[in-house]
Amino acid sequence: MTLMGDDDGRFWLKVRIGLIAVVFVGSYFAVVGRVYYLQTVEAEALQERTAVQRDREVVRQARRGDIRDRNGVEMAVSVEVSSIFVRPGLIANPAREAQRLAPHLRQSAEELEEILTSDRRFVWLKRQAPPSVAEAIEALDIYGVELTTEYKRYYPLGPVGGQLVGFVGIDGDGLEGLERRFHRELAGDTYSMSISRDARGRPMLLSDTPEFGQFEGHSVHLTIDEKIQRVAEEALMEQVLENEAIGGYAVVVDVRTGDILAMANTPRFDPNRLNDHTSGDWRLRGVTDTIEPGSVFKPFLVAAALNENTTTLDRVYDTKNGRMRVGGYTIGDVTRRPEMTTAEIIQRSSNIGSYKIAREMGRQTYYDYVRAFGFGQATGIDLRGEQPGVVWPPDRWAEITFANVAFGQGLTATPLQLAMATAALANDGVLMRPRIIDEIRDRQGQTVHREEPTMVRRVISPEAARQTSWAMSLVTVPGGTGTAGALEHFTVAAKTGTAQKVNPETRRYDPDLWVSGFVGYAPAERPEVAIVVFIDEPQVARYGGVVAGPAFAKIATEALARRGTLPLPPEERFQLGDTPPRAVEVAVAPPAPEHVVVLPTMRVFREPAAVDGTTGLPDFRNMTLRQALTRSRNLGIVPQTNGWGRVIDQSPPPGTVLGDRDSLVLTLAPRTQHSFLAEEPSQGEAIGED
Repeated sequence: MTLMGDDDGRFWLKVRIGLIAVVFVGSYFAVVGRVYYLQTVEAEALQERTAVQRDREVVRQARRGDIRDRNGVEMAVSVEVSSIFVRPGLIANPAREAQRLAPHLRQSAEELEEILTSDRRFVWLKRQAPPSVAEAIEALDIYGVELTTEYKRYYPLGPVGGQLVGFVGIDGDGLEGLERRFHRELAGDTYSMSISRDARGRPMLLSDTPEFGQFEGHSVHLTIDEKIQRVAEEALMEQVLENEAIGGYAVVVDVRTGDILAMANTPRFDPNRLNDHTSGDWRLRGVTDTIEPGSVFKPFLVAAALNENTTTLDRVYDTKNGRMRVGGYTIGDVTRRPEMTTAEIIQRSSNIGSYKIAREMGRQTYYDYVRAFGFGQATGIDLRGEQPGVVWPPDRWAEITFANVAFGQGLTATPLQLAMATAALANDGVLMRPRIIDEIRDRQGQTVHREEPTMVRRVISPEAARQTSWAMSLVTVPGGTGTAGALEHFTVAAKTGTAQKVNPETRRYDPDLWVSGFVGYAPAERPEVAIVVFIDEPQVARYGGVVAGPAFAKIATEALARRGTLPLPPEERFQLGDTPPRAVEVAVAPPAPEHVVVLPTMRVFREPAAVDGTTGLPDFRNMTLRQALTRSRNLGIVPQTNGWGRVIDQSPPPGTVLGDRDSLVLTLAPRTQHSFLAEEPSQGEAIGED
């Protein structure tokens, strides 16, 4: 019995050993088979999956180009910042890591844990993080949480020019202002890189590092002067606050080139603090909002009448002691006098006198001049949302409408249109197209596009423009309505205005709603800058001279100082006596067609001009800017000027015959202090009382 039991034990032992051997051999062949299968049949598919998981093509947007003012001051730049993202599938302990991340990301641990346990392959935790946050997250060294570099738009001047510059979205797309208008030029191109990751998920560059600079966007250089822009915004805000107004506008223009030196409106807008503002704050109201200009429109009427020879500065009008019935309505003057000259109609802002001047000129002729000055049509500036304003044709004017249009009511215009028309009066009657972009440069600083100053049309003769300037200069001397806008060392040609607004509910002029305006230029005898200021719905005072005049004076003082403009000697300044000089006879210069004539260059005529019996350019060197401009315009050329003072160089040189596409460039520089003291009168002599 015992022997039988021993044999059975050995038998079952052998069976168990055999089974183990079979399982082992089977497992071995299964593993070998699986390895063979993966290395042969599934090899290509596995390699593709590995490539997807470890290798990828990263597409990046290049650095966005800068926006700078006329002097190279940065108004918008792009800076490198870190952005933080997570790959949820790589997070080993989501609850623990969420607790570690929460203090730095200002999110609850529960919210972060939900993100870390999601089935998404990629989730942003913080775009464009502050450096302190990025450093803290990197120090945590959490596998699956990574940092990448992006570009963030930064506006160094804050609210200065905020509405003009605009802003971009978090992905770098231009959304408003110049950022949107010139997005294509600023954005640059995209570039790609092949990236792999090591066992810890750290990125490794597989392809050669691209030359990032070659993809950068172009820089946009503006005609804006940030110093003048800053003063314009501050002066505007002071008057808005002092008069408890709802807002204001200011535009500053170089009268010769049409360059916009400043364009301000309130409330101010800081694109660095986008979330602190509403959509209305970033609207550039100088081009998007229209107003009824009121009495600031009267100089355009008088200029047209002088140009048509239907009036003279010393012509006397019966102003009805300040009250006159027109078509069942009464129009009135603040200054009530039985009669006024044309010059006094400007000086004292007579509505009755303006209506009589317009009536003598005729509806259609007056309308033609209104259009020729650029009203009722877009100026062509490179800004979104520009409004053309409304000027009804004369066949739709009732008699009271005609009277209203004569003194600036019953039509609408943008502050920019008024600034350009005022600059035309200052520019010897020549209307320029507004220029906000000077040039666009590539990353090497080479100019790839330049906006040339462009003449639109001649509206009135130089004689009519100068007479209008003389009359406007009476506004800022004692007896005028705009003494608050006078400057200590310069004669100012100006016009004040106080226009009633239409109440949107009643659709009638509201006696409690006003727009107070002040437009003008300086120096009146040799204008350089034209300035328009409007204060919307002031509550403390309402007259334009009182409300808007102080802002005009502050802006004009800064603008002339920035340009280095010197006071004129007394003999070269307007003699503003009580009796205006008799107007000289001027040739009628009919307004140009209604369409805007955009010239490809500043050339007015293509034919070369004869100079002193020869054909070619004269020698402009040592001329003043005024002399050079007068001489060149007589030849049918409007030159490009660089600098200020006297001409020290010209291109092309004297004697050159200009071709169809050539242009004249004059380089100017101030005289030395020694020559100035030797040739100019002393300061006390130059700024004597008028």
